[in-house]
Amino acid sequence: MNDVVSLINELRSEEREYLNNYLANAPKWLLEAFQIVRLKKGTTFIHENAHVDTVYILVEGIVKATDYRIQEVAYDYTRFYPIEVFGAMEFLMGYDLYKTTLMTETDCRFLCVSKDQFSRWMLTDIHAVLEQVKAMSVYLVEQVRKERLFLFLQGIDRLFLLFMQIYRDSARRGVCRIHLTRKDLSNSTGLCVKTVNRCVSQMEEEGYISREGRGILISEEQYQRIKSAMADKIDENDI
Repeated sequence: MNDVVSLINELRSEEREYLNNYLANAPKWLLEAFQIVRLKKGTTFIHENAHVDTVYILVEGIVKATDYRIQEVAYDYTRFYPIEVFGAMEFLMGYDLYKTTLMTETDCRFLCVSKDQFSRWMLTDIHAVLEQVKAMSVYLVEQVRKERLFLFLQGIDRLFLLFMQIYRDSARRGVCRIHLTRKDLSNSTGLCVKTVNRCVSQMEEEGYISREGRGILISEEQYQRIKSAMADKIDENDI
């Protein structure tokens, strides 16, 4: 349990406060049951339609969700940042099988506990249930908005939308560093790699983004420029 408490205390203030609130009424046996798990970048740790046996709480790193059902094309339809709980939705909705495939996009750390122990806790802690339901509802609303926007956006506007969402979720001190390959960007937007290359080059030429090695860097000023470019196409509340 001491290792878990130490890990929580190491987190940034926003994530630490969220996790402490989420676990506010957690019994001692649950904290003692948590295991700290480190997974390398590129590890698929949940497979769609696999039996739900473990709940993962992401405390460090980035995880992506991938759908392979559309003509066997990989579609990375969302990314998750700390703090995020995987496996809780299936429990609350009464599913025995995981509903998506999840892969680490960076090296990650998780707090892990068995589904049975997680279920035992949830059934006795209404505060935790309400916090989990709220988090699920926010995610589902945001996901529906994103997919609806993608229906009407083409080319460079899809990349603008993706970069706005990534900046909002991962920028630190006004700077966002995006280390995604062109294939990753293709999988996340539904655009072909050729179109992604053309759009990224255009965005760099026009000063919306900067290059940093093989990655993309977006400053606060560039983010505001992207927002302005998209202002007449989408409602800011949808981002």
